[in-house]
Amino acid sequence: MIIKKKNLGFFSRTIMLANFLAILGLFLSYSASVINPKSFWPISFMGLGYLPILLINLGFIVYWILRKPKYSLFSILAILLGWNLMTQHITFSSVNEVGPDSSLRVMTYNAHLLAPIGNENKSVNEEFVDIINQAAPDVLCIQEFNSTIKGSKKFSEVIKKKANFENFYFAPSQQNDYNAYGQIIFSKYPIINSGLIKKNQYGINRIIYVDIVKKQDTVRIYNVHLRSFALQNQDKEFIQNPSNYTGQEETKTKRVGRKLKGAFEQRSNQAESLFAHMEETHYPKIIMGDFNDTPMSYSTNLIGKNMKNAFQEKGNGWGVTHFEMLPILQIDYIFCDKVFSVENYQVIKNKFSDHYPVWADLTF
Repeated sequence: MIIKKKNLGFFSRTIMLANFLAILGLFLSYSASVINPKSFWPISFMGLGYLPILLINLGFIVYWILRKPKYSLFSILAILLGWNLMTQHITFSSVNEVGPDSSLRVMTYNAHLLAPIGNENKSVNEEFVDIINQAAPDVLCIQEFNSTIKGSKKFSEVIKKKANFENFYFAPSQQNDYNAYGQIIFSKYPIINSGLIKKNQYGINRIIYVDIVKKQDTVRIYNVHLRSFALQNQDKEFIQNPSNYTGQEETKTKRVGRKLKGAFEQRSNQAESLFAHMEETHYPKIIMGDFNDTPMSYSTNLIGKNMKNAFQEKGNGWGVTHFEMLPILQIDYIFCDKVFSVENYQVIKNKFSDHYPVWADLTF
């Protein structure tokens, strides 16, 4: 008796077509990590869409396992081909306990100009210092730091004293006679050199660095704040609730699109400037800060080239570090040279700022 194989019906063929489109979308999102947005900026949007595209492919895998299991291999193979990129978004690791003498604890935090989200019972200063002391880092990089620069109430000096730092390097992007804001790096070890990468700086979005000495080792620390999208509240409202702007969609879309395009390209410029600067030093390097871009982006992957990603090494779960508009984004990172071993990585889920503080333990 001859048994004929049953062909796919019209509905299943339609599902298969949709599946192939989802796989194409997945590969396009992968390409956002290697295609410079200055060459073709629309591809960067595919990188932003990685999570929903991944979930759609997982849905097709479930469908085909229940319907015709062999067809699930298409999406499975597509996901496996991007495994290294996926583990930059979600991973599960064990933590290694290390002593303070053998490790260097580093921390990055976008402080939102010390304007806390919501109502706080404590003073802003006390709340912020408590967050820092919760992690007790040896090196702390802060973006959007705000402090008085005269008198006895300089917040930089308050943090230095209450968090037991030896020194700091503050690089304001704006200041007057009494107040300044910008980036700052605190260290419990001597700072022997410091500076600012002047090329491709955009206001508060800049890159500063210090060289610190721990025992006999000199380490270069970069505090990175890449170009933000500069979205105003009305832009964010349009993205979240486009139906509220009936008749204005085209104008609003163009406005938001221009901002996104400009930011993608400017972050690419900054990443290239940082990459070139990194190659000029022979010191082991640690790069951390607010990249304003996802793990699938060109700028993040250029900066992380030949480096260890602390989240990828020792993170757990989905690496969310920013929660204000879309609470699914990882845009704050800690990278280090391969001479380091990442022993621990943690995100402090405190909503003082619109970013979560992130810290890691590194050993040589």
